[in-house]
Amino acid sequence: MKNKKFLSLFLVLTLIITGLVGCSGKEDQETGGEPVDEGQVSNGLDSEQYLNFILDAEPSTLDPSKGSDMYSNSVLVNVMEPLTRLEEDENQNTKLVPAGAEEWEVSEDGLVWTFKLRENYWSDGEKVTAQDYEYGIKRSADPNTASPFSFLLTPIKNAEKVIAGELPVDELGVKALDENTLEITLEYPTPYFEQLTYQRVMFAQRKDIVEQYGDTFGTEPDTLVYNGPFVVSQWIHNSEVILTKNPSYWDADSVNLETVSYKIIEDRNSAYNSLANRSVDQAGVNDPDWLKRFSEDENLNHIEVVRPSVNYVFFNTQDELFQNANVRKAFSLAIDREEIAEVIFNGVHVPAYGWTPPSVLIGEDEYRAKVDEPLRAIKEQNPDPKELLIKGLEELGMDTNPENLDVTFSLGGTDQWFRTFGEYIQQVFKKNLGVEVKIEQLEWPIFDSNVNKGEFQIGYMAWTADYNDPSTMMNLLESTSTAIRTGWKNERYDELIRLAGQELDHGKRLEYYKEAEEILMDESPVAPVVFAKTNVFRYKYVNNVGVTDFNTQGFKYGFTQGR
Repeated sequence: MKNKKFLSLFLVLTLIITGLVGCSGKEDQETGGEPVDEGQVSNGLDSEQYLNFILDAEPSTLDPSKGSDMYSNSVLVNVMEPLTRLEEDENQNTKLVPAGAEEWEVSEDGLVWTFKLRENYWSDGEKVTAQDYEYGIKRSADPNTASPFSFLLTPIKNAEKVIAGELPVDELGVKALDENTLEITLEYPTPYFEQLTYQRVMFAQRKDIVEQYGDTFGTEPDTLVYNGPFVVSQWIHNSEVILTKNPSYWDADSVNLETVSYKIIEDRNSAYNSLANRSVDQAGVNDPDWLKRFSEDENLNHIEVVRPSVNYVFFNTQDELFQNANVRKAFSLAIDREEIAEVIFNGVHVPAYGWTPPSVLIGEDEYRAKVDEPLRAIKEQNPDPKELLIKGLEELGMDTNPENLDVTFSLGGTDQWFRTFGEYIQQVFKKNLGVEVKIEQLEWPIFDSNVNKGEFQIGYMAWTADYNDPSTMMNLLESTSTAIRTGWKNERYDELIRLAGQELDHGKRLEYYKEAEEILMDESPVAPVVFAKTNVFRYKYVNNVGVTDFNTQGFKYGFTQGR
């Protein structure tokens, strides 16, 4: 959303911006912006309104229920209309605003949310109804859909049992009262529920279209209908996704851009060259040489962004070797996070010893400022990760010579950056554990598919928070979640996540999450590596397109002036 952006497993890394809307991914693509002041820009706009941006990988699917990577989410927030949007101002602050719902109210006990929909139309001329939102949410919760983000719906009444297949989908607490009124009943008061109303699993969907196209729904532009500011007019797989303005959209008068082209460019140098020659209008840049070059270009704006994102290693806990917590912890502690931050990420990113990244708030406080990163203490207690590895091998009854281990590390990218990273990680595990690790480089869709099927041992991903609350990160590892498919389960962790999700007192919630994070780092189904920052360079003629991961405004208010 893996922003809100949201990896499905959250899966992968990347040089510039490594991830959930929230979403998972190699790198996040910033979109969004500030509402247009019509008096300010009514005159002087470029006669041709278009933008060229970058996607770092092919979207896995444009099915709102089944997608989990940030690439598909970057497209979806522009072509679909959620109940609400999170818009960004010129200071990178975000606020929740009405979108598909023009207003809503909450019952005194905090359980019943009633959304009044505005008049909007699908791109084929059909009216958008409350029944469409009801169907979309229920389809995301249906276990037959296997939505990787269905866990986000667990605050809704009966959602956990529906997702688990213990109750029929019709028992989910979502109901269209009439064509324009949607009622959602929660299982318990949820302090962050409003933040879920712009997630893809709550998008409206057309039942007739889904049933017409079946398994091909969301795989091509003509298998979808759209109710957002743009439509997908062309999708050249592994090359380009082209968006064009949607004349049926309720707020089409606010949309200035006629066309947005997403160039799918995986290679970093190709992306930088595209920015340099103006083939694209924006790129994230962390390479030192290119940073210097672009910083000296007076035609570019330089925006520094602290991202609510973590790059991490993850383990298949169903694997014969990595079922053992000490083995996993040994591999986690073998990673030199300071060195990786400096050598691999050129000193831009920050070493990560906890799961929840900086900038994520709990109430009005930054969570990371209140809670120490647990891996720091674990590292002090275990100065030699090789000893932990041997202990784990003894517990498994396996050969205790690390040189005899057969371990494959999977990466979701095939460019030079991933080759360099793979070679580096091989050296790290050889030096600190004595393990000869094989590196497997795969194209993103294949990597994503293998992870979802559990066909891996170790992988590398990035996850960007989908909304601004620790639950957006901590819920990912709950046993009912299918977002990061490690196969790990811990009853106490699940209990703490449930308690935090139902607690309105932020001080108590913080204590629950603190204990849960300590369990997570100690058992190590995931191993955070770095917290992400990035440098965004954008040509000065680009206006009202935001950069934060949380915003879901997309290109709605974007325009160019002086191209």
